[in-house]
Amino acid sequence: MKVRALLKTPLYRQRATDGETPYVDGNVTEVRGKAEVRDGGLDIKVSALIGAKGEAVDSTVKRLFLPLAKIDYYIVEDK
Repeated sequence: MKVRALLKTPLYRQRATDGETPYVDGNVTEVRGKAEVRDGGLDIKVSALIGAKGEAVDSTVKRLFLPLAKIDYYIVEDK
């Protein structure tokens, strides 16, 4: 299902130290993508990471597991 997950607390910036480490270039408050429900959270194939000001955040992260405790709420855009 396609979702927009709004987070209780942001995902913080992580800089790449080498060519293989995933990085996030800013604080993320919203994750958009295709999600599958797993025990305790959402497994999301990331299409976009959005910051507090509504701007896209540059990142190499392709997939995230967000525990339900991290998610304030999520909007299902389609099934």
